[in-house]
Amino acid sequence: MKKNKPIISVCIPVFNGEKNISKNLKSLINQNFKDIEILISNNNSTDKTLEICQNFKKKDKRIKIFNQKKKLPVFHNFKFLITKSKGNYVMWLASHHRISKNFLIENYKILKKNDNFVGSMGVDYFDKSKNIKDRKKFSFNKNNYHNLVTFFNNCWRTHGLFYSLIRKNTVLKIINSLKHYLASDWIFMIHLILQGKIFRTLNTFLILGNEGISSQRKKPDYISKSFESFFPLHYFNKYFVKLIIKQTDLTLSQKLNLRIISLLLNFKYLISITRKYV
Repeated sequence: MKKNKPIISVCIPVFNGEKNISKNLKSLINQNFKDIEILISNNNSTDKTLEICQNFKKKDKRIKIFNQKKKLPVFHNFKFLITKSKGNYVMWLASHHRISKNFLIENYKILKKNDNFVGSMGVDYFDKSKNIKDRKKFSFNKNNYHNLVTFFNNCWRTHGLFYSLIRKNTVLKIINSLKHYLASDWIFMIHLILQGKIFRTLNTFLILGNEGISSQRKKPDYISKSFESFFPLHYFNKYFVKLIIKQTDLTLSQKLNLRIISLLLNFKYLISITRKYV
C-alpha cells in the first residue's frame, strides 16, 4: 500500500550550520505532531553539517537530505526546498532556529479550522534574551492597511512571520517574489499579508539563534551598485510600489502613507548598518 503524503513539510536550508543544526533537528523530531517530513538542503557546506544531518537521518526516516554540489544563492535554496515538499502545509526553519514541541500541532489546528487564515505563527524571541518584552506577539488578522502598518512598525523583527506555518498553495502563488536583493524577504511577507490573515498562537514559540545574515558583522553582498550604498532598499521600494498600486482595498492616502513609510526605511537601515559596521 502506498504511504500517504505528509501533512506538513518543514524545510531547512543550511550552510555551515554545524553549531546549531542538532538543536534544530531535535526540536523537529520531538514535535507532538508526527505526520511531517523534514527536508534539508545542505548548501555545499564546508563544515560537519552534512555528517550531522546524515546521523539524524539514520535515526528518523522522515528526514530527507539534498546535498547541493554548488552553492546556491540564499533564497534559491529556500525555493528549492518548496519544490521538493509534499505536504499541504509548509514552513521554513533556519538551521540556527528551533521551535517549541507544540508548534506544529497548534498552528496546524488554527489553519485547519480557519480557511480565511493563510498562515499561523508562534511567539518569537532570541535564545539568549532574558527580556520578556523581546517576545513578539503582534499579528496580522485585521484589514490590509492595518496589517501593512503593523508590518512596517515591526519589520526588523518579523522572523515569526517568515518562519510561520503556511498553506502550500499560498506559498506557490508568491514564492517568485523571493529574489537576490536586500529585503526580498520583506516583499515575500508583504505578499503573504495581502493573501489573507495570519494568526499568532501565544502558546507556541520560535526560538531565534544569532547566526543569521542580519547578525553577521560583514556587509551583505546584495548591495552591488554605488547608488545602493545611499539608497539600499531601492529594489524593495520599487517592487513594493508596484504591489500596493494594484490594491483596490487601499485608498490613495493610505497608499501614499505606506510609500513614505517604506522610503524612510532606507534612512533607518543606513543608521543601523553604520552602528554595526563602523
